Amino acid sequence: MTRPTVSQQLVDSYVNTLYRIDTAPQPICLSIDEFSQPLALLLQKTNRQGSAIISAYNPLSRQLFDAQNLQAHEQLRLYLHNHAYSFTEGRNIDPTGQWPIEKSFFVSGIDLNTAQTLGRQFKQNAIIWIDSDAIPRLILLR
Repeated sequence: MTRPTVSQQLVDSYVNTLYRIDTAPQPICLSIDEFSQPLALLLQKTNRQGSAIISAYNPLSRQLFDAQNLQAHEQLRLYLHNHAYSFTEGRNIDPTGQWPIEKSFFVSGIDLNTAQTLGRQFKQNAIIWIDSDAIPRLILLR
C-alpha cells in the first residue's frame, strides 16, 4: 500500500479549509465530511453524477505569485470549457489566514478518476470529491 506523501499538517489544513461555491443568489460554503443541504439541492437541480472542487493555485503547495496563480487558474478554466464540463467558480478559504484565498472550480458531471487525473495534471496534492450524498471528501493525490 502506498503511503501519502502529503504531511499531516497539510492534510489538517485541507480539512479545516472552507470551500465556497459562488452560486447565485448566495454562495454555498462546504466543510470536509459534513453534509450540506444547499449542496444537496444544487446536486438535485443539476441532476449530474459526481462533482469535484479543483484548484490550479499553488501547485504542490508551493505559494506562487498572484499572476502565476491566475494564469494557472485560467488554464484550468480553458480546459474545463474545451471539454464541455459544467463548472462554477469558487474559493478555498483558510480560516486561520495562513494560506491566502485560492480560486477553484466546482465541476459537476465529472467522474472521480477524471477529477483525480485533472488534479494531478495541475500539480495539486488533493481535490475535493462530492458524490450524490452531498458530503465533500478530501481525496489525496500524492
